Amino acid sequence: MKTFLDSGVLLLAWRGHSPAAATAKHVLEDNSREFVTCENVQLELLPKPAFEKRRAETAFYHEHFSQTVACEPFSDALGKAAMALAKKHGLAAGDALNLASALRQGASEFITSELPGKPVFRVSGIKVTSLHSRLPSP
Repeated sequence: MKTFLDSGVLLLAWRGHSPAAATAKHVLEDNSREFVTCENVQLELLPKPAFEKRRAETAFYHEHFSQTVACEPFSDALGKAAMALAKKHGLAAGDALNLASALRQGASEFITSELPGKPVFRVSGIKVTSLHSRLPSP
């Protein structure tokens, strides 16, 4: 299954020992998935730990990006697709770029760290799943 992870999912996988972090790590280890990403996710995740010389964190993200089957570059076409999604669904810029990238690459699922009810869940044409809905019941 072709899957796109938003940056929040990768942040949780790196930073935490919470149930959400464990769920994010489980998704990353799911061999039935082919991951796709985009330059925007890389821009959201890599600069700060690189600047602050947090090498282990940077290596963690690079490991994920090296295992993706595709990475959507910034382009005019991506910008136009993101603008259309943002206008139609009330998305923030980063979410619009990520979702447009996922759709353009044929991802069947977009996994986000956002809670259900946020604008990303209005987008059609792809299954948008909250990492929080995957948490084990208490």
